[in-house]
Amino acid sequence: MERLADRWTIASRDPLGFMRWFVYTADQHDKERPCKRFPYHLPYIQYLTRLWQHNQRLSILKSRQMKQTWLFVILSLWEVIFHKGRLIMLQSKRLEDAVGDSNAGDGLIGRAKYIMEHMPFREQLVPGYDPTAVMFRFRDTGSTLWAIPQGGAIIRQRTASGLFSDESAFQPEASDAYTAAGPCIRGGGWMVSLTTPDYSDGGHTRRLHEDELGET
Repeated sequence: MERLADRWTIASRDPLGFMRWFVYTADQHDKERPCKRFPYHLPYIQYLTRLWQHNQRLSILKSRQMKQTWLFVILSLWEVIFHKGRLIMLQSKRLEDAVGDSNAGDGLIGRAKYIMEHMPFREQLVPGYDPTAVMFRFRDTGSTLWAIPQGGAIIRQRTASGLFSDESAFQPEASDAYTAAGPCIRGGGWMVSLTTPDYSDGGHTRRLHEDELGET
């Protein structure tokens, strides 16, 4: 048990430690053994984690089957488990996509729930929390993980500590969300735009990725 406590302490300080010992994710292609340890050891996973830790704004173009959506859900979950007073928003084009299904390990909150449901020693380690269809509220830390649809309306209503926008290039209101996230970033928060390349948002994500937008 002492070793477990030591590991939890390391995990609280380093998200890669959290991934190493406590994170399992779903492999939808493996019907016999879908629940697997997250591949924290892969060099690009470690690189993206450190990049996230040291940059307030990230724009990442992704390929499929690279576990990058899982990665940023994990980092968002790490924030609210181990830090006080955080509000992390997980954004997709539609609310249904942001919510997803925890049994299948899809969506954004759905992935967070899957991780929590398969976390070893969860009852002994994780602070008390109240899950709903769209969010986790952690009672001990006062932090919240919240699934939201595209656009800036919800972001403006409650300034987030962090915003993870998944498939942002497919969100016609991506530009409004980016503008609304400005106070979050200036206040010390972070924003990640993760997407496969597309032009559905009117070119905003391309300009963001090529650093043509400037500061919000």
